[in-house]
Amino acid sequence: MAKKKPYRFVLYALVRAVAAVIGRLPRRFLLALAGTLGQWGYWGISRQRERTLQNLRRAFGAEKSEAEIRTLAKGVFENLALTIAEIIRIGRLDPRELKDFVDVGDAESVYRSVLSEGKGLISVTAHIGNWELLAATFGSMGFRGGVLARRIYYEPYNRWIVGLRARLGVPTIYRDHASKEILRRLGSGEIIGMLPDQDIASLKGVFVDFFGIPAYTPTSPVKLALASGAPILTSFLIREPGNRYRVIVGDIIRPDITTTREEAVARFTGYWMESCERIIRRYPEQWAWMHNRWKTRPRRSRTRDFIMQGAS
Repeated sequence: MAKKKPYRFVLYALVRAVAAVIGRLPRRFLLALAGTLGQWGYWGISRQRERTLQNLRRAFGAEKSEAEIRTLAKGVFENLALTIAEIIRIGRLDPRELKDFVDVGDAESVYRSVLSEGKGLISVTAHIGNWELLAATFGSMGFRGGVLARRIYYEPYNRWIVGLRARLGVPTIYRDHASKEILRRLGSGEIIGMLPDQDIASLKGVFVDFFGIPAYTPTSPVKLALASGAPILTSFLIREPGNRYRVIVGDIIRPDITTTREEAVARFTGYWMESCERIIRRYPEQWAWMHNRWKTRPRRSRTRDFIMQGAS
């Protein structure tokens, strides 16, 4: 694949070179630079800008003016640039540094309380704030586990990203052939981190409401919870003034089957998606609105549930 597309190596080499330079910059200076680049990105990357505006209008069109939506879109680009800068800097980050700008609050005690049940924990977050630093934060506190991720198409880039996580004590578990390892880790009382808030047609899912619009949503968190008995806990790392972060713990969700398995999967998928939506509504400028969240369209079933054909 890479041989047919040599530009990937050039792009990868360029990204690594830029990362090597900016990764040495002091955090304060780096983030000031990233914020400026994010503002330029809003004006310069027209395709992503228009998609962001379109999605924000769908979600907030009845609540916000066009001027407010455009201001919000600029904030989305700026925050994403800040997040990317922080992720690049992970390679040179001492885990002890996290305490200087991350407020954990009561998140540690909540996690330890849930883990004391002995069934492990499925930690669900969204592409909001800084999701990579969220995993690193819990890794720095000594929690065991890993993050579930898909393999990036270009292997050198994949190894680099996986290596960045590993340096902060966060192993990567690939989605392909991952079920046995995930169940083993959960059975050992570990945390499995998941980012299932995007529309990924290759994954089995159901349609649940997201900002009042049916959105195709992966069912893997609930299916793993039903198979293992592990609860689902939503949590997020939100950016605050001064480029500090705060961990926000959402809902503890304990899926069970009271009618049918299919109904339970759809219902509890809706629960954790609602938990994510509440946080996105509070901090809309920190979510990745350039993702086409409503790309897959539903087909109405005879039972009037929005279920993707072939999903289970």
